[in-house]
Parts: sequence; structure tokens; C-alpha cells
Amino acid sequence: MKPIGIGIDDFREIILTKSFYVDKTKFIEELEKDTSKVQLITRPRRFGKSLNMSMLKYFYNIENRDKNRELFSNLYIEKSPIFSEQGKCPVIFISFKDIKADNLEEMYLQLRRNFSELFDNYKFLRESLDERALEIFDSIWKEKVEGNYSNSLKFLSKCLNDYYSQEIILLIDEYDTPIISAYEYGYYDEIKTFFTTMYGSVLKGNLSLRKAVLTGIMRISKENIFSGLNNIKVNSILERDFSEYFGLTEEEVEQALKEYRIEYKLNEIQTWYNGYNFGGTRVYNPFSITNYLKRKKIMPYWVNTSSNTLINKVLKEANNSIFKELSKLFQGEVIEKIIDIYSNFNELRNTEQIWYLLTNAGYLTIVDEIDFDEYSIRIPNEEIYYFFERDFIKNFIGDRRDFKDILDYFLEGDFENFTYELEKIMLTNVSCFDFDSNADEAYYHVFILGMMLALRREYYVSSNREAGRGRFDLILEPRDKSRNGFVIEFKAPDSEKNLEKESQEALSQIEKNFYDVELKARGVERVYYVGMAFYKREFKLAWKNNL
Repeated sequence: MKPIGIGIDDFREIILTKSFYVDKTKFIEELEKDTSKVQLITRPRRFGKSLNMSMLKYFYNIENRDKNRELFSNLYIEKSPIFSEQGKCPVIFISFKDIKADNLEEMYLQLRRNFSELFDNYKFLRESLDERALEIFDSIWKEKVEGNYSNSLKFLSKCLNDYYSQEIILLIDEYDTPIISAYEYGYYDEIKTFFTTMYGSVLKGNLSLRKAVLTGIMRISKENIFSGLNNIKVNSILERDFSEYFGLTEEEVEQALKEYRIEYKLNEIQTWYNGYNFGGTRVYNPFSITNYLKRKKIMPYWVNTSSNTLINKVLKEANNSIFKELSKLFQGEVIEKIIDIYSNFNELRNTEQIWYLLTNAGYLTIVDEIDFDEYSIRIPNEEIYYFFERDFIKNFIGDRRDFKDILDYFLEGDFENFTYELEKIMLTNVSCFDFDSNADEAYYHVFILGMMLALRREYYVSSNREAGRGRFDLILEPRDKSRNGFVIEFKAPDSEKNLEKESQEALSQIEKNFYDVELKARGVERVYYVGMAFYKREFKLAWKNNL
């Protein structure tokens, strides 16, 4: 069995070390057949973008072309007529994936260093440059502040074109990372002009450019980042083109499992790492699959590789309605939403744009297209459920170490300790809810539902369903029928003095309407009835069981 190199995104290293590799070289053929001059491919992080860009670099590069040719031995592209294009072009490959900074000055410093390192790869050009061009080259190569960095890619492409008498291939990996970082830390408007100029100069009217490929997570179109550019073909997660080259297909995963003699684990792996739909192609998360092949252990590999700063920022800025929709997703439901692929950062402040961000970032996936820009979406797999349980649910009720304790108290019927812990959370740690005098019952319903959804591996969590003589608020049905079941009803009186009365009224409503009838029918013997009344950040709880 081949060794597995986790996180290696250099094509040459993978081939020379004979590491596990799924042949994606047909992507080169498809790219050549497409006559578009500039391709933008957006996919979630760690879905093979950098590895594929590295593969393109070694395929096209005129430098070391004979040695690079050997890298493609016994791969699909070797037998393709397109293989005649191998080694014919000078290539500029630049990655912005590590360009992140919490302030504008540091961002410019990192950008200058990144361009300097790029130019260092081409210092052999200096001997062929005239005095003026040499001065421009050196100012960037030596990281001088006065260097014309926003036009550096166009300048370098002309230098290479003149040197080789061949148009260049431009590869820009993770083009949006510095832009997202600037948005996260509040200096997006200050840096936008730099990237607008850079992409405009190198991609529009550049006579030295044969083909350009850009990758990233988001499409940034209304921001003027690509202002005036009409030659960019966008391949988002919604488009069919190139859909099978980013992520692993069902057939590729099955073959890998056979190679490592664990094909019997397919169902478990499907549950945890499958579920993505890119342009109608069903794909698995490749980073999680390779980690599993190496460790033979189900774990949340992908969701542990990012700080999720942007997602948490947008969630904090969202209002309560977002959590109502997310609660449906947490319960395995599908919701219908507008996914505007032309969204921009300013629009992310609009609550509804969270669906665009979560879908593009890989935390939700498309199920079906309903109408233009309208899609049904869901959580793709168990790994993403884990993210929401750990990072989202716990964050919006407060990042407390005793989170497990409060749920254990509830499940054991220890409502005295549960009340004590919940009071602390309500008074000091709730981060995403504004429990003021206008907060209605739905606010508190979603708040408690968010807590209880962390129990979904032990309980079926149902909300706002018909049962008995009415519609219950929340039911927890144990998967192990010997454990306690729970029916919860919420009230939100208009004053604190009515909390006790309303909690008892909620309890009475559960009994009067026989909300527990389905639990009993499915063999749950002990059922707790819980009435909860809230006013601002104060609450009262009443309870009893059916025995």
C-alpha cells in the first residue's frame, strides 16, 4: 500500500514519493478544451485546489519540462492528445493562501514578501532586462516599499513572454484569502484598490497571457475586484464544469478503500465524509478521506483545520431568525434558500447571505435547484454536524466548560442543578441572543433547542410537531428506550411576576394535550414534562414525570 502524505499539496512531491494519489489529470484535458481565457474555480478549503494548481504548474512549465514530463507517466493525461502541450509555456504560480493579517500595514508587508519570493524564482531574467525593466524588477525582488506591486504580475508576464517568446500560464491559488482576511479585520475598503488594480492589469488586455486559472472559496464580483473584466468564466460549486476534479467521487473512494483493504467501512465513511454536491456531482471531502485512510479512525478531520473566523463573525452579526432556520438543519431537515453567487462582503451583513457563505465554505450543500438562484440545502454529513455542535451551538449559548454537565443534569432529571447552571448561562454567557422585553417565545425556544441538539446522537430531537391534541414545542425521544424522555413547553409572559404561573401553565398544557402520546407508543416508559417560562434573562421551570 502506498504511503499517505497528509496535507501535501505539491504534485511533484506526491509522485516522487509514490504516495497515495487519485489521478485528476483529466482536468488538464478539460481545461485545454475550454476556450475561456480566465477560469475562476471556487471550492471549499482542502478540496484539492492547491494540488490541482501544482499539477498544472508542472504540466505547462517550460522550465525543467523533461523532468516534469516524467511525473505524468502512467497517468490519464499521458495518453491524451493534449499531452503535446506539456512543457510549452512559462508559468507564473503564486499562492495567497497564507496571506492573512489583522491590520493593513502587516498585510502590505506580507504581500511585498510574497511577490519578492515569486520574483526570486525568475532572477535569471535580470540579465536580459534593460536598465528600466531591471530597476522595476529589483524594486519588487528586494521588497522595496516604492515597488509597483499591483502591476507586478503583468510586468513579470511580459518579461517571461519576451524571454521565451511564448505566452504565459498564470496560476493564482486562493486568490481571496487576503481579501477575506481584510474583511474579517475591518480594513477591506483600504486594500480593495490594490487587488482591483492587480487583477485588472494582469487579466484584462494582457497580450502576454495565454490562460489564467484562479482558485478560491468565494466569488467576489460586485466588489469591483474584477472591475471591467468580462473574460472570466466562473466555475462555482453550482456549475457542472470541472465538478469531479475537486473532491473524491464515489468510485474513487471505493477504489481507495479496496486498495487499503477497508472497503467494509464504506457505509460509515459515507455518513461522515460524503454528501457534497458540486454541480450535480456527488463528492467526498478528500482531506478527511486521506486522513481516514492513514489513521483508520473516524474523526472530524476537516473541521479542525480552520478557525472559522469569518463564519463566526457573520453569525454574531446575524439576528435571531437565522437560528430558527439552522435549528431545522440541525434536525436533518432540508430548507429552501436563495443562494446568490454574486454576493459581496458588504452584503454578508444581510442575514440571508449567511446561506451563501455557509454553502460556498462547505458547511452546507446543495440538494436541488428549485428556481433561478433558489436551492434546497442541508448539512452534508456527520463531520459538519460535529462542527455545529462544537463551535456553533456551544458558542451561541456561551463557551462554557461545564456545557456537558448542564445537559447531564437535565437528562438525569436533576432540574435543580440544571436551573442553577442555566441561570449562569442566561445572565453572563449568552452571546448571540438579545433577550430584551420584546423577545417572544420563539427566541427562547430556539435558544433551548440549540442546547438540546447537542444530544442528537442520543436522542431524536423534534420541534414544533403535531402530537396528541395539539402542537408541542420540543420533544426529546431517547434512542435507547430505557432512558428518560422529555416534553418541553415554552412561555414568554409580559412580566417577571408571571413566570411561576406561566411555567405551571406550560406544564398543564403538556398533560392536557397528551403531547407524550407518541413517546409512550414507542416504548418510552419514563417521560418528564417540563414547563419553562422566560422574561428577559429570568426564567422559571416546572416539571413532573409520568410515573
